[in-house]
Parts: sequence; C-alpha cells; structure tokens
Amino acid sequence: MTLNVADIPTATRRAFLTSTGALLVTLATSAGEGAAEPGGATGRPPLVPDQLDSYVTVEPDGTIVAYYGKVDGGQGLETAIGQIVAEELDVAFEQVIVVIGDSARTLNMGGASGATGVAKGGATLRNTAAEARRLLVGMASRALGVPADQLTVTDGVVSVAAAPDRQVSYASLIGGRYFNAPVEWNGKIGTDLTANGQAKPKRPDQYRIVGKFFPRKDLPGKVFGQLDFVNDVRLPGMLHARMIRAPVAGAVPVTVDEESIRDIAGVQVVRIKDLLAVVAPKEWNAVRAARALKVAWSQSDPQFPGNDKLHDHIRKAPVVKRKVEREAGSLDAGFAQAVRVIEAEYEVPTQSHSSMGPACAVADVREGEATLWTSTQKPHYAREGVAKLVGLPVDKVRAIWMFGTGSYGRNDQGDAGADAALLSKTLGSPVRVQYMRHEGIAWDPKSTASVIRSRAGIDASGKVIAYEHVTKGFSRVN
Repeated sequence: MTLNVADIPTATRRAFLTSTGALLVTLATSAGEGAAEPGGATGRPPLVPDQLDSYVTVEPDGTIVAYYGKVDGGQGLETAIGQIVAEELDVAFEQVIVVIGDSARTLNMGGASGATGVAKGGATLRNTAAEARRLLVGMASRALGVPADQLTVTDGVVSVAAAPDRQVSYASLIGGRYFNAPVEWNGKIGTDLTANGQAKPKRPDQYRIVGKFFPRKDLPGKVFGQLDFVNDVRLPGMLHARMIRAPVAGAVPVTVDEESIRDIAGVQVVRIKDLLAVVAPKEWNAVRAARALKVAWSQSDPQFPGNDKLHDHIRKAPVVKRKVEREAGSLDAGFAQAVRVIEAEYEVPTQSHSSMGPACAVADVREGEATLWTSTQKPHYAREGVAKLVGLPVDKVRAIWMFGTGSYGRNDQGDAGADAALLSKTLGSPVRVQYMRHEGIAWDPKSTASVIRSRAGIDASGKVIAYEHVTKGFSRVN
C-alpha cells in the first residue's frame, strides 16, 4: 500500500453517535462553565499540560477525541485508552478517537515502555476524561434546570433521571468548541506527567466498558495489509535514500567512486562529512546504487574484546558509576547469620532488538520548518533531536508517529529519522530513509551485554534472610 501525505488525516474521523430516538435539546447560545463561547477562536487552545483541552475535546458530531502523547507499540493501547476515556465520559467506545504521538496535537508523555502506557498515560487520560464529564454534566444541569445529581448520561446524552425524554447531548453542549478549563498538573514532562481535575474517576464496580472485550482497532488493518505504516508515506518530490555504512566501526570514507553507479538513473551520492548515502526518485534505484557504489574506507581497529572475552572485560572494567536501586538492613550481617548461601552468576550477551523489519522514516526539512514521520517509541524526543540536528527551534519541528516494523527498546527507528532529516535539509527535498535488513542488524542500538550475580542467605528454618542482586554492564547514559 502507498500512502500519499495528502491522505493523512489532520482532523479526526467521525464516529457513529448512537441515537436514542428521544427529543434532544439543542444549545446555540451558552456553552456553560469553562467552555469557549460560540463564534470564539476556531483553533485549538495552546497545547499546555494544565489545560483540559490538551487531553480531551468534543467534536461537533459528539465524537470524543483523546490526545495520547505516547505510542502504541503493539500493546493495543489505542483500544485501551479508548475504553478508559469512553468509560469515564459515559459514551460508546465507538465514539472515541485516540490521537497518538503527534507532537503538534499531543503532550509529551514519554514512551510506553516499562508497562507505563496504561499505568501512567492511561491514568492521566482517565482523570481528565472524568473532569470533562463533570463539566459537561454541569453544563447540562444549567441547560435543563435540574441539579447535576439528578442527571444520568448514556452514550454522550445527558438525561433527567425522572424524565428521560428531557435530555441534551454533549455535541449540543460543546461540540466543536473547547472547555478552556484548568486541570492540576504535576509539573513533569514525559513518562511521569500526570494531570487531574476535581472529578473523582469511577469505581471498578461502576464500569461498563473497562474490563470488557473490544476488538483491537489496529488489528484488522494489520492482518489484511490495509493499515498505513510509516513505510507507506509518500510526498511530492520525495527522494528514496539508502545509507552507506562502513564495514568496520570507526572507519570513514576516504574516496567515493561516483562513476561506479553512473549507469543507474537518477541517483545522487550525498556526503555530509563522514555520513554517506545515495538517493534516487525510485527506491529500487537507490537500493541498486547502495550495492554498487565503490568506496575506499580508512583503516580501523576498534579493539573490541570479542564475544569470547566480552564478559571477562566487563568483570575487570573499572566502575564508572554505581547506583543502588534499593537497600534494606545490613547485607553483611544477614549473610553472617545464614546457615546456607546459594549464589549464581549469569552472562547476558549483546543483543540486537531485531524488529520485524528494518527502520523507516520520512523527513521534510524546508523553509525553516521540519516534519518527521516516524515510528520511534518517543516521537516528542525525536522532534527535539531533529530540531537540534538541523538547527531549528523545537516549535518549528513536528513529529508524527505512525505504526512501523517495531519499537521495542532503543531500536533503529530513531536513527532513520535523524538520517532522513539531515539528508532532507541538505537536498532541500523530502527524503524517505529505509534501512536494509543487514544494516538494521549491524548498526541498530544494541541491548548491552552484562554480568549478573545473585546470592541468597538462608537461615535454619529455610527463610531467606539476606539477598543481593548485582548487575554490571555498559551504561547507556555514561
């Protein structure tokens, strides 16, 4: 499948709003507490963490839009977040659209690694959706002239409990406008961001949607090959690129024989210092050129210890930084009292994250702005990296997350985005970088090797009275 960038939606899709068949009150004058008045600003308010509209909005047709600043790396988070928001707002699951990982439309909530997709990102959407419901019920209360505690909500329609035919929809109350209401924010950006309002979320015994089975939204498109991946993005005038990597780490190109690919139509060689690539209007020509280009590389002897000596190297290496995650009591005293000590040591090899396919990204860096289409696990941080790389203010760069071949850990998706952005800036054209399988395996960021030692002290009754767990490896930070 090929996806033209013009087909990528910037507005939300419309979901089916269940009709009750009852008379709805339509409001056209008063938006109610905290909401923007009709005829006010048409654009969405600034994307800031202490405003409800940064998390939840209501479309003119009653569709609920949830803005989720993480990504769905295959965990089904689009479906899970949709359920959470639908539950708290008392709307049908089908009424919720989840906008994922677009830096222009969502806050930076960090990655979804470490099971934080629901535990942290989901908690924030739950809190803010509950607050949105509280405000909407308050608007309905004023519109219907009935206290809020005498109202019920079903599928986005607020009804008087004693007179169900008296009702008003979320769409009529605020559809297409904004809450302009504050929420409490903990002052943190990224994974630890939390926000909440005055509303108290539902108790588990009140759930109608959370905990129930709903088909995952992403699976049909994946199974039937109809889902648009980042690999499918196409822009007018876009060039396809393949990177040329050294055969040995540390080697740089000395000479590049451009005549060796002169017979391949439309191919250009791009060299930015020691970064080397070939680009062409047709992808297959870029692939052919990458295979045929003759490059003389400098000598390099990186002095790697080799896999057979790697773990001994780790054992002997000086400690650069030591971090104690948890310590309780005296370890030495505990082992001194033990009648038996059980210990073991484990060697973890260097590992490639080996996503299902090699990385891909598309970048368009022109006229003082940049847009990056990426499937990296942290698109907001990719945006910051690209801004620094191409010399633009962060607010002039937009990262749009899309499904890709994988996002586990620090794989090569981020690298592809950086390569695409730098090439696009140099060439003045949109550039699509897709790595080759061998390139992804050889050059992706690795999960580092480590040596793990565990030991336990046991007393005469068989109770563990001392336990030590130590990991030594290469730090991704230092």
